[in-house]
Amino acid sequence: MLRRRTIALASGVLLMLVGIAGGMYWNEARKEVIYLCGNFSEGVGLDSVRRQLDTGTFLRYAEHPTTAGKRIVVDSHLTRGIYRCVIDLDRSNRVIRAASSHSP
Repeated sequence: MLRRRTIALASGVLLMLVGIAGGMYWNEARKEVIYLCGNFSEGVGLDSVRRQLDTGTFLRYAEHPTTAGKRIVVDSHLTRGIYRCVIDLDRSNRVIRAASSHSP
């Protein structure tokens, strides 16, 4: 009986520690998306955008052509796309707009 309690308690503590660690990684991924998005002001070049995005530990991004130029969508697999940054570039590969968003 005591052994079962000990196992249950140890399992509960382990589960709690895994949850805390997971939450910490999730928060770091969220901060990467939001804070890096703030670096992309109007006129920043595509090479600079890519270079900064490549420094992210938890980031993933995709580039899509648009009629005005290009759109880069940035998020993290850890936040399951809840936090994202959308960067619009003109035909000269210069940032027109960068905005982060949160979708519940």
